[in-house]
Amino acid sequence: MSATSTPESARSVIADGTTSEWLRTALQSALQRDPVDALNDALLLAGFLEERLWLLFDLSGLEEVSSKED
Repeated sequence: MSATSTPESARSVIADGTTSEWLRTALQSALQRDPVDALNDALLLAGFLEERLWLLFDLSGLEEVSSKED
């Protein structure tokens, strides 16, 4: 990972002692990949994680209530 091609924000997250090891490893790995492929994979992963959150907290009913208020 070249320092010149790594955003300062990414370097800060990697260096931050409060960053989880999972995120630090994922970010370091992503920075070594093709940026388009890494972003596409990250967006797909984020979608899966959001879906899991909705399922775990049974939040599907909230979306229906929200759309009825509009």
